[in-house]
Amino acid sequence: MNRRRIGLALAGAALIAGCGFKPRGAASLPFKTLYSNVPPASAFGAEVRRTLRSNGITIVDRREDAQARFDLLSELPEREITALSASGRPREYQLRLRVRWQLKGEGDRDLIAANELVLRRQITVLDVQGVVNPEEEILLYADMRNDAVRQILRRMSALKAPE
Repeated sequence: MNRRRIGLALAGAALIAGCGFKPRGAASLPFKTLYSNVPPASAFGAEVRRTLRSNGITIVDRREDAQARFDLLSELPEREITALSASGRPREYQLRLRVRWQLKGEGDRDLIAANELVLRRQITVLDVQGVVNPEEEILLYADMRNDAVRQILRRMSALKAPE
């Protein structure tokens, strides 16, 4: 029985290794220091800083000390009714998070020009009164913020190092 488990574990490891699977490591970014205008107390700012630090980037307090500058131009949560019940009450909402940002290099040159990410999640109302569960809404917005930060990090890691 024990040999069988070991054999299955080895077979699974061989399959994973054979398909080219590799756990995601730290992103390779073309800068080592970054200044950010995002307030550290904001949920988005905290997630940006945590993610960048975990990828070996030093967040500096002065723009002059940084090789790059991350500017959060806007972060706008939105909610729209997408379905109504037979009685005319909201049955489903679409939550959206619009994030506008840019990345500047030394000399204020655009590394990534201002652009907008729009993330969407659906939330269904189970209550007869048409009220959304606030805890679920908070979790969905947090998930969208985390997703936005991961997308921004992927865009940053696609940059080529200056020569």
